[in-house]
Amino acid sequence: MAATMRNSVLILLFISMFFTSCDSNKIYEENFAVADNGWKADDIKTFEIEIEDTISALNLYINLRTSTDYPYSNIYLFLYSEYPDGYSDKDTLEIILAEPSGKWFGESSGTVVENRILISQGGRFATKGKYVFKLEHGMREEVLPEIIDVGMRVELMQ
Repeated sequence: MAATMRNSVLILLFISMFFTSCDSNKIYEENFAVADNGWKADDIKTFEIEIEDTISALNLYINLRTSTDYPYSNIYLFLYSEYPDGYSDKDTLEIILAEPSGKWFGESSGTVVENRILISQGGRFATKGKYVFKLEHGMREEVLPEIIDVGMRVELMQ
């Protein structure tokens, strides 16, 4: 019985190390739930990222979880960026979420579709300090239905 318990503990330890090491290139990730699966136009999601490394190449992603009942094949987002030196910027992004046939991109699990969209590959932050990114939906609806989560992720480029 002790050997069985020891084997179980070793298996659990191996599994936890596996999942931890799979995400070792993550620098930052934060996701915000959308209340009642309806993203309001004035609900701007804010991400504050403290950057110390100005040498490593990084990838920047937007995470988006929708239901399969999301009524569009795309989404427009406004990305506001504020840099430690005071510079700010606004970009408009169109993210395609489904093929013309209706087949969803991303990972589907039942009625949930998870997308991790690469928006910057191999870039470097020029200055150490706090970077603030804000995401706002740019669709024509006051409440955009069937949005579950919105997030951002920064990871080391491999």
